[in-house]
Amino acid sequence: MLVAVDGSSHSIKAVKVVAELAHQLKSCIVILHVIRDLPLPKEIQEMIQDGEVTESRLEILKTSVEIIFERARKIAGEEGVTQIETEISEGDPATEIVAAAQNHHVDLIFMDTQGLSELKSMFMGSVTRKINNLSPIHCLTVK
Repeated sequence: MLVAVDGSSHSIKAVKVVAELAHQLKSCIVILHVIRDLPLPKEIQEMIQDGEVTESRLEILKTSVEIIFERARKIAGEEGVTQIETEISEGDPATEIVAAAQNHHVDLIFMDTQGLSELKSMFMGSVTRKINNLSPIHCLTVK
């Protein structure tokens, strides 16, 4: 089973649902985060130019993703899941989620239906639809 996480409460809820099912089925969970190729906010770019922030965009994002993974691992562990893999990918979320699911030979992709904000919720909805269209693997959305 693969679950994509973005750090939102909705994606963490999806981890809980996946973990409950994985525990019952004694299955492994793959937790994936896709880093989109989006520019940093102007304020952070200015901090980097001024030398206030020395990490690269990718380093900043990977640090944040590790925090998201820690939260997800904790929830999965609390549900009794012992086999947990994590993966960070870069690119188009739908394409990367489908590719990761195929690479890990999972039989089910779990996704949340809402993102970090109302605007992102519309975006995530389009990602979910794209995954459903692209993937030969069954998909389950969690509300």
